[in-house]
Amino acid sequence: MRLKHIEVFNAVMLTGTVSGAARLLHVTQPAVTQALQHAELQLGYALFTRQRNRLVPTHEGQALYPEVQRLMSQLESVRRIAAALGHGEGSELRVLVVPSLAVSTLPDALQLFRKRYPDLPVSIRSLHSAEIARAIALQEGDVGIVYGSLLHPALHEERVAVGRLVCVSRAGDGAADRRATVALDDVLREPFIRIDERDPLGAMVADQWTRLGIAPPPGITVQTHHIAMVLAERGFGPAIIDSFTAQAGRREALHVRALLPEVPVEVKALLPQGLRSPKPVADFIAAFRKVTGGAT
Repeated sequence: MRLKHIEVFNAVMLTGTVSGAARLLHVTQPAVTQALQHAELQLGYALFTRQRNRLVPTHEGQALYPEVQRLMSQLESVRRIAAALGHGEGSELRVLVVPSLAVSTLPDALQLFRKRYPDLPVSIRSLHSAEIARAIALQEGDVGIVYGSLLHPALHEERVAVGRLVCVSRAGDGAADRRATVALDDVLREPFIRIDERDPLGAMVADQWTRLGIAPPPGITVQTHHIAMVLAERGFGPAIIDSFTAQAGRREALHVRALLPEVPVEVKALLPQGLRSPKPVADFIAAFRKVTGGAT
């Protein structure tokens, strides 16, 4: 398939009709029809069947589409970079960040960053720590913001901030809520909202159960600290999350207790090893460091 064929195929998949694809591509309907016919002739099989004035992808068309989507995404990235270079601008800043910090901290850091770089394109993807590490190692992002140290040979780590694990629960739920601290062992022995063990902090909590020689109590397991906090606010039980996420909670709805003994939580910036980062990357890390500096 030629690039023209791929663009037409993608447009028909998005719109479902020849007329819609023609409008999307700013070409005539006969041009779309002709391109589809040429593509199918080259491939030796049909990509669409017509059903009630709509084009429905065949089995082959459905199998081909995910790869076409990836290619179109890469093509759009090339176009953006080429346009930026033509105007003497830098390419976009690609930020990868764990979901909880994307909700609780990223907006404040981005607000600071925007004061210095109001026109720089910024791309933000929310992934889990291990996924971010792999993406930065493959240079699919300029900077990754994660929990903890991942010790990847292709990555350079910079400490951004140090917080701690806290126990959060709905304000006013029982006498235990009046305490300012709670023993980690006590929380682990009762049902609470857990973070998935694929998360570094979720893995740490699982390790504590092993050390105590007890089985995890039944309860709710979630993927992100932010979801755990929201469920705790709604009264589904206590949750162990990081202090950065807890700071973003509604103070009137959430009671935060320090865990004893204290368990530090590091936020790290991941960068490709051996590559000199552009100044906007350093300034973004500085902005993130500034907005998390007061977290304890």
